[in-house]
Amino acid sequence: MESRGQVSLEYMTMLGLSLIIFAAVLYVATFLISTSGMQIDVDSAYRAVQGIRESADFIYVHGHPSKIPAEIAIPSNVEDVSIEGKVVRIRLSVGKSFTDVYSITKANMTGRDATDVICSGVCAEGRYVLVFQSMNPDYSPGYDVNITVSD
Repeated sequence: MESRGQVSLEYMTMLGLSLIIFAAVLYVATFLISTSGMQIDVDSAYRAVQGIRESADFIYVHGHPSKIPAEIAIPSNVEDVSIEGKVVRIRLSVGKSFTDVYSITKANMTGRDATDVICSGVCAEGRYVLVFQSMNPDYSPGYDVNITVSD
């Protein structure tokens, strides 16, 4: 009689330990899945900013009348996109805070039309074809590259 009680206690102990280990593995897996989504968004924003910078620098180096399209992927969780002066910036919401991904170009840029299309009210995730065009044939001061969204 006594050995059956001991066996059932051992089974319950093993079951309890198994459940604790399973819960720990489940917690770690959930944490990794949630953080990997944020890392993917930050990486996508970094690639988008670098793509805009590289295209603007290409137009700046080649001068007037250069014009090229470039496909840029805007990730989810974007709060703001700013293309002004020599700075390209994407602000992302990461958890309960924000992070800025930015890059500095050689050219002065204007991209108000592009940022209005991407962030009209709410910034929309998606792929956009941005058109980069040289603006100064005589290299006078001002904006060198204009960025618009292709229709």
